[in-house]
Amino acid sequence: MQRDVNRLKRRKAKRNKIISLFVLCLVVALAMVMMRACSDQFSEPYNKSYQPMDTLRKQGNAP
Repeated sequence: MQRDVNRLKRRKAKRNKIISLFVLCLVVALAMVMMRACSDQFSEPYNKSYQPMDTLRKQGNAP
């Protein structure tokens, strides 16, 4: 009887570990997909006409 209870506890603990690992992997995969989708939206720079300040100073266009 005690052997059956112990075996049941071990099986339950193993099942819980597998389920928690699976859920953790799903969360990580979902986060990676969301980050990838977000980064794909911003493939181009916000300001296409951006030039560094030192380039502007060399050209003499600085205020």
